Amino acid sequence: METTHWALIIVFTTVGVAFAAGFVMFALWAIRAGQFKDVEGVKYRMLEDFNPKDVKKDGKDEFQG
Repeated sequence: METTHWALIIVFTTVGVAFAAGFVMFALWAIRAGQFKDVEGVKYRMLEDFNPKDVKKDGKDEFQG
C-alpha cells in the first residue's frame, strides 16, 4: 500500500487543526470558568492562613540552638 505525500499532508493538517481547536476550546472553558480571575490575590492568600495561636509568647524560635 503506497500513500502519496498529499494524503499525509491532509492527515497531518487535519490532526494539527484538531489539536489547535482543542486548545482553543480548553482556553475558552478556562476563561469562562474564572480560572484567570484574581491572579494577584493568590500571592496574598498565604498571609491569610497565618494562625497567631501557634506562635510562642516568649519570642524564641524552637529551631534555634
